[in-house]
Amino acid sequence: MQKVFIGRETEKSILIDAYQHHDSRFVAVFGRRRVGKTFLIRQCLADKITFQVTAFANEGTKQ
Repeated sequence: MQKVFIGRETEKSILIDAYQHHDSRFVAVFGRRRVGKTFLIRQCLADKITFQVTAFANEGTKQ
């Protein structure tokens, strides 16, 4: 079952615009926990992501 993506038009256009530029772009996506940050990125750039890093807060280096 595919999840429906509603709203976030401004955020989607920022991500797509940054991706389409010919020079390098750094986009920081931040916000409260569980508001859909990762889902937003994966939906907008799903077929364009080749490398992904997820960080943990307050974890040791073994994590």
